Amino acid sequence: MKTNIDLLYIDCIHICLSVTRMASSTAKTSLCKTCNKVPSVFFCRGCQKDFCTDHAKEHRQELSKQLDTIIVEHDQLKENLAESTSKSTRHPLLKEVDIWETESMDKIRMVADDVRKQLLSALDNHTTKITEDLKHLTKELTTDRSEKKYLEMDLKKWMEKLEKCTNELRTSPSINLQYDQNRTPFIRKIVVSLKKHEFFDRVAGNMRIEDNGQVIIAESDTHSTVRCPDDYSSGQHKFRFMIEQLNKNNWIFFGIVSKNTLLHKTSCYTSTTFGWATNGYVFLNSSGKSGFQSDIVQNDILELFLDCPRQKIRLTNERTNSKHELVINLTECPFPWQLYIGLCYQNDTVRYLPV
Repeated sequence: MKTNIDLLYIDCIHICLSVTRMASSTAKTSLCKTCNKVPSVFFCRGCQKDFCTDHAKEHRQELSKQLDTIIVEHDQLKENLAESTSKSTRHPLLKEVDIWETESMDKIRMVADDVRKQLLSALDNHTTKITEDLKHLTKELTTDRSEKKYLEMDLKKWMEKLEKCTNELRTSPSINLQYDQNRTPFIRKIVVSLKKHEFFDRVAGNMRIEDNGQVIIAESDTHSTVRCPDDYSSGQHKFRFMIEQLNKNNWIFFGIVSKNTLLHKTSCYTSTTFGWATNGYVFLNSSGKSGFQSDIVQNDILELFLDCPRQKIRLTNERTNSKHELVINLTECPFPWQLYIGLCYQNDTVRYLPV
């Protein structure tokens, strides 16, 4: 016959088993990330979150609204591209050709016709590339929208492609007209010349730019700065540089600076500068400190990577594959960013290598 103690012992065991089952059941249940009350029934692979039935539908509707916004941007870009293509025949350089043809009369009419063809071909090539990129994007948007196969990363990818096409459309192709100086002033032969992209642009301090804007060389043992003309506020961008000559003191700076910051020969000490010097110093918001193990030597090729969506920059030594990354505080270094390289010792040389 069981005693009261035995019965109490059995009741304790039942209570422990019941608590264990409840804890196990609770551990397996995930709550909706929106309301944090109702158990989830849907897991989104795009944002890695759980949702209940009501909020899963609401989440999907929000994605659909974002896609509609992208579609509107896409359609607007198509209209702008069509308008830009129709304006190619009214390009200012074509007007210059017309004036030159009128002054020179029939003696140069055949040459003028040939120049028009070359110039229109160069302008059409610029818009044709954008048109092809937009066709691919149109196909992706149409297919994925109809099949509802898009996630957050797809929306982000499509928006970045739209921004890239829009920037390319706004940027005129690098074209110039060259005159043959060996002819008489009355009849000067002209040809279409596609200018090389000059990567290095404005200089402060004793530095010279050579090789059509692809090389910078320090002319004295003092700080000097060069900026690149383009600016960046969106997307990801990769740049490669070769250190052709490096003084034993080992100091060349690679990084970014906010575009609106005034150019100065010691820009590395300005409040909107972020980057690295080859001697192992990191520059953050006007202060330089020893912050990474530098293995950079002469003839090394460095890759500078700008990740605007994640607000990061990364420096990679291609010889050793060592990588260094900085998170940029947009309050201290607001968009748009510009590339900035600093030299300090005479004859130090850096060459830009197209990617």
